[in-house]
Amino acid sequence: MKINLEKLLSMLVRTQEQGYVFKDGKMHRKTKRLFSVELITAVVVCLAVLSAFVYSGIRKDIIIEDIAGSKSITTLKGNVEEVLKENNIIVRSTDRINVNLDQRLTDGLKIVITRANNITVTADGKKLNMVSVATTVKDALAEAKIEIGEKDKVSPALDAKIKGNTDIGVTRVTEKIVNKVENLSFQNSSVRTDKLDVGMKKVIKQGKDGKKEVSIKITYEDGVQIASDVISEKIIQQPVDGLIEEGTKSVLITSRGEIKRFKKSTIMTSTAYDLSFKSCGKLPSHPYYGITRSGLRAKEGIVAVDPKVIPLGTWLYLEGYGEALAADTGGAIKGNKIDLFFDSEEKVNKYGKKAVKVYILDKPRYKF
Repeated sequence: MKINLEKLLSMLVRTQEQGYVFKDGKMHRKTKRLFSVELITAVVVCLAVLSAFVYSGIRKDIIIEDIAGSKSITTLKGNVEEVLKENNIIVRSTDRINVNLDQRLTDGLKIVITRANNITVTADGKKLNMVSVATTVKDALAEAKIEIGEKDKVSPALDAKIKGNTDIGVTRVTEKIVNKVENLSFQNSSVRTDKLDVGMKKVIKQGKDGKKEVSIKITYEDGVQIASDVISEKIIQQPVDGLIEEGTKSVLITSRGEIKRFKKSTIMTSTAYDLSFKSCGKLPSHPYYGITRSGLRAKEGIVAVDPKVIPLGTWLYLEGYGEALAADTGGAIKGNKIDLFFDSEEKVNKYGKKAVKVYILDKPRYKF
């Protein structure tokens, strides 16, 4: 647009005659230039309007969204690259931008910059390091081509936003159903009878275990079992309860007609010993030859026991042997065993080894 200054000046200036003046040997008409305030004001307004029109034609209001958030920018730049440089925004090759750098700016344009982050994914016993612009954990795993099962655990959660460098862990969860058969123990009911000695029992009806099928869900995390839960049980066979008689009889009448009261009776494995070297491992010259563990001298009526089963000093009655005192021990006498003393090797050999009924007499314990 070309402006004619001379014409413009003539519009702004008017003259006023003020007589004559003699100059350079001639008479000249004397005039005074008067400026038009109204016209000057009008011109200034026009120029201002024109400038505003031109500025509004090249100004753009845009939005730039970056890691720090969104901000509105007014710029006179022509394309995306220029406005980014103007605002000191650097886009790396690994970052993502939603427009081309050479794209012309338009009013209202939104520029979105997604920054790449260092992401480490641990899954299936392996570590994968990657640089990604994924915005969620789910997107990062999809980019890494790692499939997630319905029961697998992911930390952080799949819908978690990625903000900065992130470590993602995948735990594989598997389940297995195991079916097995288990016994259902039967219960015994008991009845008391004076036909049996105290401590003796008799099976009247033998019980029988039942069976049940159990379904168990076993849960594994990365191959390691972390839980075992019963999910169902089915009885295949009901148990059959048993019946037992328990003795209450506490009085013994010996073959000689003696009456002896007892606390309980039991069946034990019995053997015999004497003072021979074969039995006691001592010669007559030994200072402790013939001396029992309790300090008493060995004689018929002394028996060796396991003190954990029958305390020393306990009075006993043995069928076929008679009344006896638990006063000795032996290296081979452990548990439910008892060793009877005889005064000759001949009697020991004749006795041998047999099951014997032993009564724990209701008498005060002997004090050694």
